[in-house]
Amino acid sequence: MVNQKVLNGEFSNTHTSFQPINQSSISILLGDANQISELDLPQDYLINVNKSYKKDRSWLIRKMFYENFIVVDTGNFYMTIDPLFNGEFGKDNDDQTGRNLYKNTRGAIIRANVGSKFSFETSLYENQMVLPTYLDNYVNTTGVVPGQGRVKRFKQTGFDFAASSATITYSPYQFLNLQMGTGKNFVGDGYRSLLLSDYSFNYPFFKIITTFGKRKQFQYTKLNASLSSITRRDLSATPEALFVRKSMSTHYFSWLATKWLNIGFFESTLWQTEDSTGTKPFQFQQLNPVFGVNTLTTIKDDANHSNIGLNLKFKFPFDLVVYNQFVMDGNQYEKTTGFQVGARYSGINGLTLQAEFNQMDNPYNTTFEPELEQFTNYNEPLTHPMGDNFNEIVGLINYKFKRAFAQLKVIKAKVNDNDLTIIQPHIGYVVNPKNNMTLITGLTKRNDDFSKTNYIYFGFRTNLRNLYDDF
Repeated sequence: MVNQKVLNGEFSNTHTSFQPINQSSISILLGDANQISELDLPQDYLINVNKSYKKDRSWLIRKMFYENFIVVDTGNFYMTIDPLFNGEFGKDNDDQTGRNLYKNTRGAIIRANVGSKFSFETSLYENQMVLPTYLDNYVNTTGVVPGQGRVKRFKQTGFDFAASSATITYSPYQFLNLQMGTGKNFVGDGYRSLLLSDYSFNYPFFKIITTFGKRKQFQYTKLNASLSSITRRDLSATPEALFVRKSMSTHYFSWLATKWLNIGFFESTLWQTEDSTGTKPFQFQQLNPVFGVNTLTTIKDDANHSNIGLNLKFKFPFDLVVYNQFVMDGNQYEKTTGFQVGARYSGINGLTLQAEFNQMDNPYNTTFEPELEQFTNYNEPLTHPMGDNFNEIVGLINYKFKRAFAQLKVIKAKVNDNDLTIIQPHIGYVVNPKNNMTLITGLTKRNDDFSKTNYIYFGFRTNLRNLYDDF
């Protein structure tokens, strides 16, 4: 994630609520690459910054601690290639089977800028894992690893799976950005999102971002995505028959109303592209760029329906940000509503404090039947990991000193009348900020009405994705 203190500064005019944020947007805001570096933005987020850093060191030292593994620089073309890995080993002291738990991930990521208008990124992960019992149960129930897709069995107690992503970005003008690829999106300014989160697995999408107005105070984002179930189209088909799919179109209008207030209006419509009779004709309304039209036309629709929402962010001059979300189902037959309020304080050097409350009422938004009318992808919610009918309090303390970091996360929740407590402390050290190569050790202590987890782990990994196991 980008340094929130920088982008939420008093004079920042970057629209931060629809993520990931383009590097070009940050560059326009802050000026040249040297300014970006001086403001302590993570080097894993920005490429082509301080390209010759620590050139006086040996090749091994530079590659291990300061630079990308492979760099191709011809002036107008800049590309980096880095290995991806996660070697994590641990033990759940409340697991009566005594299993050794581990994550074994290998892969690679390629990122490139071609001139000033075109860029691309692609990554591939291959994984084998043996997970704590509560995650093991989740995979056996849903058929997917949280945020990482379908699995097959590995040996007696493990899972084997692969994941890939790719995004192409083109900015023909300063005010226009086009994106196409397979990945995730996030709408909001908090730890969770009740509008659209990056919890579920990657999906194909096309996104148009336009920024306009004085000091670029308006931004309009149009996202079209193809979502998947994990149900084959024909039960009698071959084992590799295509999955039943659905579509989503999202509109988000962001307005920097003042230097301290950002107002965002959200609309997301789920389109049923298949039913029991087969594939439906393409609904051209999915391409509609006008906010609100889809909600009005699907308000009485049995198959297609919309979520509408509001996202607010208040910036105070003493490094305090207060944010809020409200969401409701735009179908007259549904009663789903959700609410979020949170605050983040970063006024002490290296320290960030965050508290957040989330609530979603009525079990319809992500669990509504049939499956093709749910706001889900790969059997997972497109919003909050807990789905619907829950309330949650999240507390986060993050501290960073040079390359050392520590975090304490505490979650108290009630999910469908099940009381849940999660405590997750960890400490670590960033070995190489260019690819976020990190040494880490931590604890997941999780208790609900049915199970207990006390998982202690050690890991060495390149941490370039948001993955969630706190639900």
